[in-house]
Amino acid sequence: MSQRRINPRRVLSLIAWQTFLAVPFGVFFNLLYGEGLKTLLPFILVSLLFAYVIGLAVMVNRMWILPAILRTVRPQGTSALVIEIGSFAVASMLGAILSGVLLNATVAHGQFTSAHGVASFLAFTVLFSALFLGWIYAVRFQRRYTERIRAEAEAKAKEEQELRIAGEIQRGLQPGRPHATRSFAAAGAAIACRTIGGDFFDYFDLPGGRLGFALGDVAGKGPPAALLAAMVQGIFTSHVDDGHGPAGTIERVNRVLSQRIVEGRFATIFYAVLSPDGRLVSCNAGNNPPFLVGRDGSIRRLERGGLPIGPFADTTFEEEETPLRPGDTLVLYSDGVSDAADPSDEPFGEERLLRCLGAACGMEPEKLIEHVLGEVRAFAADRPQFDDITLLVVRYAGE
Repeated sequence: MSQRRINPRRVLSLIAWQTFLAVPFGVFFNLLYGEGLKTLLPFILVSLLFAYVIGLAVMVNRMWILPAILRTVRPQGTSALVIEIGSFAVASMLGAILSGVLLNATVAHGQFTSAHGVASFLAFTVLFSALFLGWIYAVRFQRRYTERIRAEAEAKAKEEQELRIAGEIQRGLQPGRPHATRSFAAAGAAIACRTIGGDFFDYFDLPGGRLGFALGDVAGKGPPAALLAAMVQGIFTSHVDDGHGPAGTIERVNRVLSQRIVEGRFATIFYAVLSPDGRLVSCNAGNNPPFLVGRDGSIRRLERGGLPIGPFADTTFEEEETPLRPGDTLVLYSDGVSDAADPSDEPFGEERLLRCLGAACGMEPEKLIEHVLGEVRAFAADRPQFDDITLLVVRYAGE
Protein backbone atom coordinates (compact mmCIF):
# COMPACT_ATOMS: atom_id res chain seq x y z
CA MET A 1 0.00 0.00 0.00
CA SER A 2 1.47 3.36 -1.04
CA GLN A 3 2.11 5.97 1.64
CA ARG A 4 1.48 9.65 1.22
CA ARG A 5 4.62 11.74 1.51
CA ILE A 6 4.88 15.33 2.69
CA ASN A 7 5.61 17.62 -0.21
CA PRO A 8 8.13 20.35 0.75
CA ARG A 9 6.40 22.80 -1.56
CA ARG A 10 3.10 22.11 0.19
CA VAL A 11 4.74 22.76 3.59
CA LEU A 12 6.18 26.08 2.38
CA SER A 13 2.80 27.01 0.94
CA LEU A 14 1.16 26.13 4.26
CA ILE A 15 3.60 28.34 6.19
CA ALA A 16 3.09 31.24 3.79
CA TRP A 17 -0.73 31.05 3.83
CA GLN A 18 -0.96 30.56 7.59
CA THR A 19 1.33 33.54 8.15
CA PHE A 20 -0.83 35.61 5.83
CA LEU A 21 -3.95 34.61 7.78
CA ALA A 22 -2.40 35.04 11.22
CA VAL A 23 -1.53 38.72 10.92
CA PRO A 24 -5.14 39.99 10.60
CA PHE A 25 -6.16 37.82 13.54
CA GLY A 26 -3.31 39.22 15.62
CA VAL A 27 -4.39 42.77 14.82
CA PHE A 28 -8.01 41.87 15.63
CA PHE A 29 -7.23 40.43 19.10
CA ASN A 30 -4.86 43.28 19.86
CA LEU A 31 -7.73 45.70 19.24
CA LEU A 32 -9.93 43.69 21.61
CA TYR A 33 -7.53 42.91 24.41
CA GLY A 34 -4.26 44.69 23.73
CA GLU A 35 -2.71 48.00 24.67
CA GLY A 36 -1.86 49.47 21.30
CA LEU A 37 1.35 49.00 19.39
CA LYS A 38 3.34 47.68 22.35
CA THR A 39 1.20 44.53 22.50
CA LEU A 40 0.72 44.08 18.73
CA LEU A 41 3.77 41.83 18.22
CA PRO A 42 2.88 39.39 21.05
CA PHE A 43 -0.65 39.00 19.69
CA ILE A 44 0.70 38.38 16.19
CA LEU A 45 3.08 35.74 17.57
CA VAL A 46 0.22 34.06 19.41
CA SER A 47 -1.85 34.14 16.20
CA LEU A 48 1.06 32.58 14.33
CA LEU A 49 1.16 29.74 16.87
CA PHE A 50 -2.55 29.08 16.39
CA ALA A 51 -2.28 29.37 12.62
CA TYR A 52 0.64 26.95 12.30
CA VAL A 53 -0.82 24.33 14.64
CA ILE A 54 -4.28 24.55 13.01
CA GLY A 55 -2.68 24.37 9.56
CA LEU A 56 -0.67 21.33 10.60
CA ALA A 57 -3.81 19.63 11.95
CA VAL A 58 -5.68 20.36 8.71
CA MET A 59 -2.78 19.01 6.60
CA VAL A 60 -2.65 15.81 8.66
CA ASN A 61 -6.41 15.42 8.20
CA ARG A 62 -6.18 15.99 4.46
CA MET A 63 -3.31 13.59 3.88
CA TRP A 64 -4.10 10.68 6.21
CA ILE A 65 -7.24 10.90 8.33
CA LEU A 66 -9.85 11.94 5.73
CA PRO A 67 -8.66 9.41 3.07
CA ALA A 68 -8.85 6.64 5.70
CA ILE A 69 -12.40 7.68 6.66
CA LEU A 70 -13.53 7.80 3.04
CA ARG A 71 -12.01 4.38 2.31
CA THR A 72 -13.83 2.90 5.28
CA VAL A 73 -17.24 4.57 4.90
CA ARG A 74 -17.26 4.94 1.06
CA PRO A 75 -19.86 7.75 1.01
CA GLN A 76 -21.35 9.19 -2.18
CA GLY A 77 -22.35 12.68 -3.30
CA THR A 78 -23.54 14.99 -0.53
CA SER A 79 -22.57 12.54 2.22
CA ALA A 80 -18.94 12.63 1.11
CA LEU A 81 -18.96 16.44 1.15
CA VAL A 82 -20.51 16.54 4.66
CA ILE A 83 -17.89 14.11 5.99
CA GLU A 84 -15.11 16.10 4.35
CA ILE A 85 -16.31 19.43 5.83
CA GLY A 86 -16.89 17.83 9.24
CA SER A 87 -13.42 16.32 9.32
CA PHE A 88 -11.78 19.65 8.51
CA ALA A 89 -13.94 21.41 11.13
CA VAL A 90 -12.90 18.91 13.80
CA ALA A 91 -9.24 19.14 12.72
CA SER A 92 -9.24 22.94 12.90
CA MET A 93 -10.92 22.99 16.34
CA LEU A 94 -8.56 20.33 17.69
CA GLY A 95 -5.66 22.37 16.35
CA ALA A 96 -7.03 25.46 18.11
CA ILE A 97 -7.49 23.55 21.38
CA LEU A 98 -3.96 22.16 21.17
CA SER A 99 -2.65 25.68 20.55
CA GLY A 100 -4.59 26.94 23.58
CA VAL A 101 -3.17 24.18 25.75
CA LEU A 102 0.38 25.00 24.62
CA LEU A 103 -0.22 28.71 25.16
CA ASN A 104 -1.79 28.14 28.57
CA ALA A 105 1.15 25.98 29.67
CA THR A 106 3.77 28.52 28.56
CA VAL A 107 3.27 32.27 28.26
CA ALA A 108 -0.43 32.48 29.21
CA HIS A 109 0.25 31.05 32.70
CA GLY A 110 -3.17 29.55 33.35
CA GLN A 111 -5.29 32.37 31.90
CA PHE A 112 -7.45 29.83 30.05
CA THR A 113 -8.32 27.78 33.13
CA SER A 114 -11.17 30.00 34.37
CA ALA A 115 -14.72 29.33 33.24
CA HIS A 116 -14.88 32.68 31.46
CA GLY A 117 -11.53 32.11 29.79
CA VAL A 118 -12.49 28.62 28.62
CA ALA A 119 -15.89 29.82 27.32
CA SER A 120 -14.33 32.75 25.46
CA PHE A 121 -11.63 30.54 24.02
CA LEU A 122 -14.11 27.91 22.80
CA ALA A 123 -16.42 30.58 21.33
CA PHE A 124 -13.55 32.13 19.37
CA THR A 125 -12.39 28.65 18.36
CA VAL A 126 -15.78 27.81 16.83
CA LEU A 127 -16.10 31.24 15.23
CA PHE A 128 -12.71 31.28 13.58
CA SER A 129 -12.91 27.61 12.62
CA ALA A 130 -16.11 28.47 10.76
CA LEU A 131 -14.42 31.45 9.11
CA PHE A 132 -11.44 29.29 8.22
CA LEU A 133 -13.63 26.60 6.69
CA GLY A 134 -15.65 29.18 4.79
CA TRP A 135 -12.52 30.62 3.26
CA ILE A 136 -11.07 27.18 2.49
CA TYR A 137 -14.20 25.96 0.72
CA ALA A 138 -14.82 29.22 -1.09
CA VAL A 139 -11.36 28.86 -2.62
CA ARG A 140 -11.91 25.15 -3.28
CA PHE A 141 -15.31 25.59 -4.93
CA GLN A 142 -13.99 28.47 -7.03
CA ARG A 143 -11.07 26.27 -8.13
CA ARG A 144 -13.38 23.37 -8.94
CA TYR A 145 -15.69 25.68 -10.89
CA THR A 146 -12.73 27.03 -12.86
CA GLU A 147 -11.50 23.50 -13.55
CA ARG A 148 -14.98 22.43 -14.66
CA ILE A 149 -15.27 25.39 -17.03
CA ARG A 150 -11.81 24.61 -18.42
CA ALA A 151 -12.69 20.93 -18.83
CA GLU A 152 -15.94 21.80 -20.60
CA ALA A 153 -14.12 24.21 -22.90
CA GLU A 154 -11.50 21.56 -23.71
CA ALA A 155 -14.20 18.94 -24.32
CA LYS A 156 -16.10 21.34 -26.57
CA ALA A 157 -12.95 22.17 -28.53
CA LYS A 158 -12.20 18.47 -28.91
CA GLU A 159 -15.76 17.78 -30.04
CA GLU A 160 -15.59 20.62 -32.57
CA GLN A 161 -12.30 19.27 -33.88
CA GLU A 162 -13.80 15.78 -34.21
CA LEU A 163 -16.83 17.24 -36.00
CA ARG A 164 -14.56 19.13 -38.39
CA ILE A 165 -12.74 15.90 -39.19
CA ALA A 166 -16.09 14.11 -39.61
CA GLY A 167 -17.20 16.92 -41.93
CA GLU A 168 -14.06 16.50 -44.03
CA ILE A 169 -14.66 12.75 -44.21
CA GLN A 170 -18.29 13.29 -45.19
CA ARG A 171 -17.33 15.76 -47.90
CA GLY A 172 -14.80 13.21 -49.11
CA LEU A 173 -17.66 10.75 -49.67
CA GLN A 174 -19.29 13.17 -52.13
CA PRO A 175 -18.01 13.58 -55.70
CA GLY A 176 -15.16 16.03 -55.55
CA ARG A 177 -15.66 17.62 -58.95
CA PRO A 178 -18.21 17.91 -61.75
CA HIS A 179 -18.58 14.88 -63.98
CA ALA A 180 -18.67 15.34 -67.75
CA THR A 181 -18.70 13.00 -70.77
CA ARG A 182 -19.66 13.52 -74.41
CA SER A 183 -23.28 12.81 -73.51
CA PHE A 184 -23.72 14.19 -70.00
CA ALA A 185 -22.57 16.88 -67.59
CA ALA A 186 -23.28 16.63 -63.87
CA ALA A 187 -22.40 18.73 -60.82
CA GLY A 188 -23.58 18.83 -57.24
CA ALA A 189 -23.16 20.69 -53.95
CA ALA A 190 -24.09 19.85 -50.36
CA ILE A 191 -24.01 22.48 -47.59
CA ALA A 192 -24.70 21.12 -44.11
CA CYS A 193 -26.54 23.39 -41.68
CA ARG A 194 -24.11 22.14 -39.02
CA THR A 195 -20.59 20.81 -39.36
CA ILE A 196 -21.97 17.56 -40.74
CA GLY A 197 -25.39 16.84 -42.22
CA GLY A 198 -27.83 14.23 -43.45
CA ASP A 199 -27.92 15.03 -47.21
CA PHE A 200 -25.81 13.36 -49.87
CA PHE A 201 -25.53 13.16 -53.63
CA ASP A 202 -23.54 10.94 -55.94
CA TYR A 203 -23.17 9.93 -59.58
CA PHE A 204 -21.83 6.74 -61.09
CA ASP A 205 -20.51 5.54 -64.44
CA LEU A 206 -22.49 2.44 -65.40
CA PRO A 207 -21.99 -0.13 -68.17
CA GLY A 208 -23.02 0.93 -71.65
CA GLY A 209 -21.94 4.54 -71.14
CA ARG A 210 -24.88 5.21 -68.81
CA LEU A 211 -24.84 7.69 -65.95
CA GLY A 212 -26.45 6.89 -62.63
CA PHE A 213 -27.08 9.72 -60.18
CA ALA A 214 -28.83 10.07 -56.82
CA LEU A 215 -29.73 12.61 -54.17
CA GLY A 216 -30.70 11.54 -50.65
CA ASP A 217 -32.00 13.27 -47.56
CA VAL A 218 -31.96 11.55 -44.16
CA ALA A 219 -34.45 12.68 -41.51
CA GLY A 220 -32.82 14.75 -38.79
CA LYS A 221 -29.69 16.86 -38.48
CA GLY A 222 -26.20 16.67 -37.05
CA PRO A 223 -24.13 13.54 -36.26
CA PRO A 224 -27.02 11.00 -36.11
CA ALA A 225 -28.26 12.06 -39.55
CA ALA A 226 -24.71 12.13 -40.92
CA LEU A 227 -24.01 8.57 -39.72
CA LEU A 228 -27.23 7.31 -41.27
CA ALA A 229 -26.55 9.21 -44.50
CA ALA A 230 -23.11 7.59 -44.77
CA MET A 231 -24.68 4.17 -44.21
CA VAL A 232 -27.41 4.78 -46.82
CA GLN A 233 -24.87 6.07 -49.33
CA GLY A 234 -22.62 3.06 -48.71
CA ILE A 235 -25.46 0.56 -49.14
CA PHE A 236 -26.71 2.40 -52.19
CA THR A 237 -23.29 2.52 -53.86
CA SER A 238 -22.93 -1.23 -53.45
CA HIS A 239 -26.20 -1.86 -55.37
CA VAL A 240 -26.14 0.64 -58.26
CA ASP A 241 -24.48 -1.76 -60.68
CA ASP A 242 -26.64 -4.82 -60.02
CA GLY A 243 -28.63 -4.44 -63.27
CA HIS A 244 -32.06 -4.15 -61.66
CA GLY A 245 -32.86 -0.56 -62.66
CA PRO A 246 -33.64 2.36 -60.32
CA ALA A 247 -36.77 0.87 -58.74
CA GLY A 248 -35.17 -2.54 -58.18
CA THR A 249 -32.03 -0.90 -56.76
CA ILE A 250 -34.04 1.18 -54.28
CA GLU A 251 -36.06 -1.88 -53.24
CA ARG A 252 -32.86 -3.76 -52.41
CA VAL A 253 -31.39 -0.78 -50.57
CA ASN A 254 -34.64 -0.42 -48.62
CA ARG A 255 -34.62 -4.07 -47.52
CA VAL A 256 -31.04 -3.85 -46.29
CA LEU A 257 -31.63 -0.52 -44.58
CA SER A 258 -34.83 -1.60 -42.84
CA GLN A 259 -32.90 -4.38 -41.06
CA ARG A 260 -30.32 -1.94 -39.66
CA ILE A 261 -32.03 1.41 -39.27
CA VAL A 262 -32.91 2.87 -35.86
CA GLU A 263 -36.65 2.98 -35.22
CA GLY A 264 -38.21 6.27 -36.30
CA ARG A 265 -35.45 7.10 -38.79
CA PHE A 266 -35.95 7.14 -42.54
CA ALA A 267 -34.46 8.59 -45.70
CA THR A 268 -35.79 9.93 -48.98
CA ILE A 269 -33.90 9.35 -52.21
CA PHE A 270 -34.21 10.00 -55.91
CA TYR A 271 -32.25 7.73 -58.21
CA ALA A 272 -32.11 7.78 -62.01
CA VAL A 273 -30.13 6.23 -64.84
CA LEU A 274 -29.53 8.22 -68.01
CA SER A 275 -28.49 6.43 -71.20
CA PRO A 276 -26.45 8.03 -74.01
CA ASP A 277 -29.55 7.92 -76.26
CA GLY A 278 -31.44 10.19 -73.83
CA ARG A 279 -33.53 7.52 -72.13
CA LEU A 280 -34.00 8.49 -68.48
CA VAL A 281 -35.33 5.90 -66.04
CA SER A 282 -36.01 7.25 -62.56
CA CYS A 283 -37.51 6.34 -59.20
CA ASN A 284 -38.42 8.85 -56.50
CA ALA A 285 -38.62 7.40 -52.97
CA GLY A 286 -40.27 10.26 -51.11
CA ASN A 287 -37.82 12.98 -52.15
CA ASN A 288 -38.75 16.39 -53.53
CA PRO A 289 -39.74 15.70 -57.16
CA PRO A 290 -36.89 16.96 -59.38
CA PHE A 291 -37.53 19.52 -62.10
CA LEU A 292 -36.89 18.55 -65.68
CA VAL A 293 -36.23 21.83 -67.50
CA GLY A 294 -36.45 21.46 -71.28
CA ARG A 295 -34.27 23.44 -73.64
CA ASP A 296 -37.48 25.07 -74.88
CA GLY A 297 -38.30 26.31 -71.34
CA SER A 298 -40.87 23.62 -70.55
CA ILE A 299 -40.88 22.22 -67.02
CA ARG A 300 -42.14 18.94 -65.65
CA ARG A 301 -41.68 17.06 -62.38
CA LEU A 302 -40.59 13.47 -61.89
CA GLU A 303 -42.76 12.13 -59.08
CA ARG A 304 -43.28 8.43 -59.66
CA GLY A 305 -41.62 6.09 -57.16
CA GLY A 306 -42.87 5.29 -53.66
CA LEU A 307 -42.47 5.86 -49.94
CA PRO A 308 -39.27 6.89 -48.13
CA ILE A 309 -36.85 4.05 -47.48
CA GLY A 310 -36.14 2.48 -44.10
CA PRO A 311 -39.38 1.97 -42.15
CA PHE A 312 -40.97 -0.78 -44.27
CA ALA A 313 -38.98 -3.71 -45.65
CA ASP A 314 -41.56 -4.89 -48.22
CA THR A 315 -42.27 -1.55 -49.90
CA THR A 316 -42.37 -1.66 -53.69
CA PHE A 317 -41.37 1.18 -55.98
CA GLU A 318 -42.33 2.30 -59.48
CA GLU A 319 -40.15 3.55 -62.29
CA GLU A 320 -40.73 6.43 -64.63
CA GLU A 321 -39.23 6.54 -68.12
CA THR A 322 -38.67 9.90 -69.76
CA PRO A 323 -36.98 10.64 -73.12
CA LEU A 324 -34.59 13.59 -72.98
CA ARG A 325 -33.50 15.87 -75.78
CA PRO A 326 -30.10 17.50 -76.03
CA GLY A 327 -30.00 20.53 -73.75
CA ASP A 328 -32.59 19.21 -71.28
CA THR A 329 -31.57 19.73 -67.65
CA LEU A 330 -32.58 17.78 -64.60
CA VAL A 331 -32.42 19.63 -61.24
CA LEU A 332 -32.51 17.59 -58.00
CA TYR A 333 -32.74 19.41 -54.67
CA SER A 334 -33.34 18.73 -51.00
CA ASP A 335 -35.99 20.52 -48.95
CA GLY A 336 -33.28 22.74 -47.45
CA VAL A 337 -33.47 24.74 -50.70
CA SER A 338 -37.23 25.29 -50.87
CA ASP A 339 -37.62 25.63 -47.08
CA ALA A 340 -34.88 28.24 -46.64
CA ALA A 341 -36.57 31.20 -44.94
CA ASP A 342 -35.96 34.94 -44.91
CA PRO A 343 -35.91 37.07 -41.72
CA SER A 344 -39.71 37.33 -41.83
CA ASP A 345 -39.99 33.50 -41.89
CA GLU A 346 -41.21 33.32 -45.50
CA PRO A 347 -39.88 30.20 -47.28
CA PHE A 348 -37.90 30.42 -50.50
CA GLY A 349 -40.42 28.07 -52.10
CA GLU A 350 -40.54 26.21 -55.37
CA GLU A 351 -41.83 29.18 -57.38
CA ARG A 352 -38.70 31.18 -56.68
CA LEU A 353 -36.60 28.13 -57.46
CA LEU A 354 -38.36 27.75 -60.82
CA ARG A 355 -37.74 31.42 -61.61
CA CYS A 356 -34.05 30.89 -60.84
CA LEU A 357 -33.93 27.89 -63.14
CA GLY A 358 -35.82 29.56 -65.94
CA ALA A 359 -33.47 32.53 -65.97
CA ALA A 360 -30.33 30.44 -65.88
CA CYS A 361 -31.17 27.17 -67.64
CA GLY A 362 -28.51 27.86 -70.27
CA MET A 363 -25.70 27.87 -67.70
CA GLU A 364 -23.35 24.97 -67.21
CA PRO A 365 -24.45 22.72 -64.29
CA GLU A 366 -21.77 24.03 -61.92
CA LYS A 367 -22.62 27.66 -62.69
CA LEU A 368 -26.33 26.93 -62.37
CA ILE A 369 -25.77 25.53 -58.87
CA GLU A 370 -23.76 28.60 -57.88
CA HIS A 371 -26.55 30.81 -59.20
CA VAL A 372 -29.28 29.02 -57.24
CA LEU A 373 -27.25 28.94 -54.02
CA GLY A 374 -26.51 32.64 -54.40
CA GLU A 375 -30.22 33.38 -54.78
CA VAL A 376 -31.03 31.31 -51.68
CA ARG A 377 -28.34 33.06 -49.62
CA ALA A 378 -29.51 36.49 -50.75
CA PHE A 379 -33.11 35.59 -49.90
CA ALA A 380 -32.26 34.27 -46.43
CA ALA A 381 -30.11 37.35 -45.72
CA ASP A 382 -28.62 37.06 -42.22
CA ARG A 383 -30.94 34.30 -41.03
CA PRO A 384 -28.97 31.18 -39.98
CA GLN A 385 -29.34 28.08 -42.15
CA PHE A 386 -31.60 25.58 -40.35
CA ASP A 387 -31.53 22.64 -42.78
CA ASP A 388 -29.04 20.94 -45.08
CA ILE A 389 -29.01 22.32 -48.63
CA THR A 390 -28.16 19.98 -51.49
CA LEU A 391 -28.40 20.46 -55.26
CA LEU A 392 -27.57 18.12 -58.13
CA VAL A 393 -27.81 19.22 -61.77
CA VAL A 394 -27.54 16.84 -64.74
CA ARG A 395 -27.65 18.04 -68.34
CA TYR A 396 -28.08 15.79 -71.34
CA ALA A 397 -25.88 16.82 -74.27
CA GLY A 398 -26.94 14.16 -76.78
CA GLU A 399 -25.16 11.18 -78.30
